[in-house]
Amino acid sequence: MSKRLFRLFVFASALLPIGVSATTRTWPGVAPCAGTLQACVNGATDGDRIEIATSTPIAEDLSLYDRSLTLTAADGYAPAFGTNHWLSITSSAIAGDLQVSISRLSFNDGYVFANYNGAGTANYDLRDLTLARVSSDVANYIEVDASAGTINATLYGNRLSGVPRSIDRGLIQLNSGGATLNANAYYNHVTSTSATGVRGAGIFVDVHASSVAAGGGTFKLHGNEVRGGFFRSGIFISEGLFSNTASSVVARVYNNVAICADASSAGTGGSGIGFVANNGSIDAQAINNTVSRCYYGIMASQWSGGGAGASIAGTFKNNILVAYNGLALDPSVPGARTNDYNLINSTAASVSYGSHTSTAPASLVLDTQPRLRADSPAIDAADGVTLGFGLLLNGLPTTDADGLRRFKGTRADIGAYESGDANFTQVARSNTILGNSSVIDNAALNSNSGRALIATPNYNVGLFGGVDYDHPFGAYYPAPYWWLFNQDATLMPPGAHFDVFVPASGGGSFIHTSSASNTGGLVTTLSNGSVDSLPDRIVLVTQNWTAGGSALYNPHPIGVYYDVDARWHIANIDGATMPQPVGFNVYAQEPSPNAFRVTATSANLFPGGAVRLDHPLLDNTPCARPQVTRGFSFIPVVRGNFDVYYGVGNKWYIFGYSGVSLGEQFHVLIDPAQVFTCTDSIFADGFQ
Repeated sequence: MSKRLFRLFVFASALLPIGVSATTRTWPGVAPCAGTLQACVNGATDGDRIEIATSTPIAEDLSLYDRSLTLTAADGYAPAFGTNHWLSITSSAIAGDLQVSISRLSFNDGYVFANYNGAGTANYDLRDLTLARVSSDVANYIEVDASAGTINATLYGNRLSGVPRSIDRGLIQLNSGGATLNANAYYNHVTSTSATGVRGAGIFVDVHASSVAAGGGTFKLHGNEVRGGFFRSGIFISEGLFSNTASSVVARVYNNVAICADASSAGTGGSGIGFVANNGSIDAQAINNTVSRCYYGIMASQWSGGGAGASIAGTFKNNILVAYNGLALDPSVPGARTNDYNLINSTAASVSYGSHTSTAPASLVLDTQPRLRADSPAIDAADGVTLGFGLLLNGLPTTDADGLRRFKGTRADIGAYESGDANFTQVARSNTILGNSSVIDNAALNSNSGRALIATPNYNVGLFGGVDYDHPFGAYYPAPYWWLFNQDATLMPPGAHFDVFVPASGGGSFIHTSSASNTGGLVTTLSNGSVDSLPDRIVLVTQNWTAGGSALYNPHPIGVYYDVDARWHIANIDGATMPQPVGFNVYAQEPSPNAFRVTATSANLFPGGAVRLDHPLLDNTPCARPQVTRGFSFIPVVRGNFDVYYGVGNKWYIFGYSGVSLGEQFHVLIDPAQVFTCTDSIFADGFQ
């Protein structure tokens, strides 16, 4: 089958997993997983992994009681529970330590509830769950309740839409009542389905009935996006709700986005971020958040009827607050509070601002898409020391709300999004082609020899048909323009497309040159603080002919890998000797929902060598421009090149011209700002 025909007719049926290990069970499958999913859970052994291999709606409620299990989707499947069905994780009072992981499941008008009532420690990991409201039902939420012992909870990359079921509830609910709850909520997307303000909160945290000596827990909220008008707040941190016991809360709120329904003086559009104490204390840090269209941007106050012992202390810096009242920190509530380096656009003011506060217009792309325009005064205006030490000391990701690098350029930006990267499509047309090269004319690169661009061949840029590009390629810079060229000296094919990503300068973007001291055989070894001893990094590479300085070509496909020497390496993955000196542009960052690795499995790898990419920003988005670099494991040797394309099922794929082997990995980067720029169809009403 030709490549072109294959791209137009990829096999749509997913294949079953290759095999099942002793501790991995497939449902539906063999006993005890031959009947209901509940029977499978009941019959599994603690520590087992259950993979759900069906896309048929699951018409049952599910209970994990005193169990330690992993429950997830099998590769190639999208399990969904039927309408009004739920999943519950609970324990007895005599339960020991528990370990539960739930991921990649969907619920319509259903909920996920996790409680611990034992004397030990429960570790709950809830990620990549989708909960949607499709009727008038309000029982669509994720809730974690600590009633005894300690819960360590991770909520990562979940997507929830609906309305809270009461004024003191959230679509994500984190409760600590007489116990300790340490919760990390990262990169969750929470959306109100109401066009006007609703009761409750998007993310609701409450610690109550937990003595100060015991400690109610630590809550780290990073990179979340909350959309809609919530009466309590988009993100709400409460101490002592309905409790006279003085509790203690540690809240670290970094790089979140809260977008309300409106910012009118009537207050119907909701609030952005709120801290409310009753009789105890909140140790608060609200750093580099973006709030828009709200009545209150960030507020701190006391519950009505609260005691004299209530306090809210902490730091409120580097926030963009576009609201009727941007920063409302009630002076009657005790606590040492610092605010500075904020960008505040508001009508009312209730506190004195720090000396570095800006009240200039924020210059946002849209108030519903509050990234920074190029002229925003928020750019390079943050207190980078506070941000940097805050991320480090709290163990938070060094990424922004888009899941990309938090530090770029000379200084950090105010707000949740870090600006500076550029994305565009390069098309090799007759007026750009000269022999084996195509000239790039783009303001992000022109007259700038130091920009370490990353490029990925794109077969069809989301259109019908396309142009094959089976060539090792690179970039070079004869002033004032950058060019892309075929390393094998063949003519540049007319119509060839490239996704071009131009990272801002700063940690994670650098140029590497092979030399006698760092190169041997087919490999050259990187040495840079952004990758050394960091095996989890997502690494993208493009050859840079100019950086080599000696006019050497390297007409071979390249890939990256991490080895036992705690270093990352670039290899000629066809086994050819690595020349020296030759240059490479390198981009590296920690993983996030938008920077990740894809492994070729029997479910996502199709005959002919295409690996399907499954991602909410890529699916049904033909104008997306993913960046990809191949991983390498030495076995097997890879002879050919690859590109990306948009195809069957409205999905993006990676295509290997010489095939792709099971187990091969690819490093993938998606820029949400590029997706927004290329089309506003998924943001038509301001809500994802």
